[in-house]
Amino acid sequence: MADKTIATGLCPGRRLRMERLLRVLENKRLDPTRLTTHRFPFSEMERAFEVSDKKPEDTVKVLVTFDE
Repeated sequence: MADKTIATGLCPGRRLRMERLLRVLENKRLDPTRLTTHRFPFSEMERAFEVSDKKPEDTVKVLVTFDE
C-alpha cells in the first residue's frame, strides 16, 4: 500500500469529542457493530475506501477486518 495516500480528519470538537465517544464505548452505552453496514477484509482495502468515499444509499459505516 505504499502507493496509497489516506487523508483523515476529526470532526469539530476534536480531542474532547473523541474522548467522549471513547467513554461511551467503554461504558457499553453504544454497540458500534450495529452501525456497520459494510465489512471488508484487509485484502479488499481499496474497495472499502471506494465504498466509504462514494457512500451508496445503504452505507452507514465501513469496517475493515484484519483477520488472519
